[in-house]
Amino acid sequence: MAHSIESRPTPVADTIRSFLSRFSRVYSMIGLLIFWEVLAIVINNPLFLPRLSDVLGTTWEHLRSGELVGDIAISTFRCVSGFALAFTIGVPLGILMGWSARWDNFWNLLISFSNPIPKLGLIPLFILWLGIGEASKVGVIAAGALFPILINTYSGVRGVGKFWLWRAATCGANQLEILYKVILPAALPNIMAGARLGMAVSWILVLGAEMVAAQMGLGFRILYGQQTFDTRLVFAGLLMIAIIGFIFDRIILALSSVLCRWHFRQMDEFSAS
Repeated sequence: MAHSIESRPTPVADTIRSFLSRFSRVYSMIGLLIFWEVLAIVINNPLFLPRLSDVLGTTWEHLRSGELVGDIAISTFRCVSGFALAFTIGVPLGILMGWSARWDNFWNLLISFSNPIPKLGLIPLFILWLGIGEASKVGVIAAGALFPILINTYSGVRGVGKFWLWRAATCGANQLEILYKVILPAALPNIMAGARLGMAVSWILVLGAEMVAAQMGLGFRILYGQQTFDTRLVFAGLLMIAIIGFIFDRIILALSSVLCRWHFRQMDEFSAS
């Protein structure tokens, strides 16, 4: 009598599988960094493309001196302040536009008309209005980050299924309960997606604002590197923006996975089927 032996994964196999799964998410970045180092060696022109190892060395030197630490701190403050202002305005306004036809009729055309305006072009205008201090920089960042947050929130509210609204109404829920218990949870994945886009836009704009009118910040440091023909410093500033922006993106994504656990569970079930 033949007995079928069921194979079970061993702890070693699970460890290897977990390592390969994690490596599959970062191998492209590792490959890019290796390609950068090799290409810089082949080109042998530090002014055009410095080696990654040299850029890391320059980054460490400026971190030790404290210059880059101060730049990171002030740029992060400006970015987070502008993003927070945009989020505070964009989410409520997007909800009201998606929920109320009157709000939608009043604001929709204004949003559609002003959204295509290049936000970097607003920097001179904001400097004229608010001066060269922090207010103009935070204002430009908020103006740019507002639109992806608002539009994604609006789309999330408008995309709530009519069946769920009808079902909540038949269960006796009033308009406020429908808003807080049905619409907001359903629109939350879109809101968080808008937050990720808004944070990315914030870092783009803080770079431009600091290049125009600032004596400190990562944008100023990058411009200083360009003016002194220090390409390694330019890459060091860009690298720090990429790293910090990535950290903030992961933070928002982690919050999304907690607040929208049901959404990601449905996505996993759909991809597995």
